[in-house]
Amino acid sequence: MSPDDRPGSLTAPSPDLHCPHRILLGVEHSQNRQLLAGLLGRFYQLQEDPAEVHWGHAFDLCIFDSLFWGRFAHQIAAQRAAANPVFLPFLLLLKRSHLPLLTVAQREQVDDVITMPIDQTELLLRVESLLRTRQQALKLNALLAQEQLLEQQLLVDNQMLKALATQDGLTGIANRRAFDEKLAYEWKLGRRGQTPLTVVLCDVDHFKAYNDTYGHLAGDQCLRAVAGVLDTVVRRPADMAARYGGEEFALVLPNTDHEGVASILDRLRRTLQARAIPHRQSPTSACVSLSFGVSAIVPAEPLQPEDLLRAADAALYQAKAAGRDRAVVAPALGHSSPLNQGQT
Repeated sequence: MSPDDRPGSLTAPSPDLHCPHRILLGVEHSQNRQLLAGLLGRFYQLQEDPAEVHWGHAFDLCIFDSLFWGRFAHQIAAQRAAANPVFLPFLLLLKRSHLPLLTVAQREQVDDVITMPIDQTELLLRVESLLRTRQQALKLNALLAQEQLLEQQLLVDNQMLKALATQDGLTGIANRRAFDEKLAYEWKLGRRGQTPLTVVLCDVDHFKAYNDTYGHLAGDQCLRAVAGVLDTVVRRPADMAARYGGEEFALVLPNTDHEGVASILDRLRRTLQARAIPHRQSPTSACVSLSFGVSAIVPAEPLQPEDLLRAADAALYQAKAAGRDRAVVAPALGHSSPLNQGQT
């Protein structure tokens, strides 16, 4: 191989001057290495001393002959694997007579083969083609990485939007929309499995008087405190505590009978009493209290979730009319017997 130094005989590649392409020149034959270094060194940043190859260094192209390939086969394979999924091109220099001796496996390990003696123009064209492919792979990889980040961010944003759409902004527990969806879902499960479903509507007793006495900011704090009590006591994975609207809250309690509801409401009242939120204008209690309307059923046709809600609302009305700070359980749906009043 003899480089042609005549002016104008070569067209210089146009590498990025701020970040020249880096080429590993793994050529054991000293004369060939010198000739290649003289040609490629004009345009690229070379690592050409086989004894000082830094395999962790990032290259844009690896050029090697069969001697270097045989000596560093393991490192070359590792360097290629480390480059995935970004394409790292390998160019093999080979005597023309040795070309038929390449096995299929060996051909799969390299991206291009150029035979010696080398035509310098052909070499530069091959190098430029491989480097362009490398740059395209890097750009594609960057775009894919950016797309993955955008997808992850979109997933996070969607989760946040879903949480905001189903979370009450004041109290942090589920909102009315989430409650309605949960009730419809549990109604279907209960109808399919013939298991009981209970709904409890809760109302903060004399909340208007509380707001008038302590102010709306204190009223908001009171609602957050009540929501915290509900969220603390109602802890089974399938249960839900939600803000139903204003000072009213609601519970969905799947697979819960009257005895189970009574236990939950007892814990709620005791926990709220322990919080001892003062309410000096309440004619019912010196501290904030709740009234409860309870309705339970094994879902079945032709009843709908709205029937369960109406029964719980009627029971809550009875609890408030009977003096508040108590729970009233609605009779079985479809029966005309009077509501069973009683303080739990």
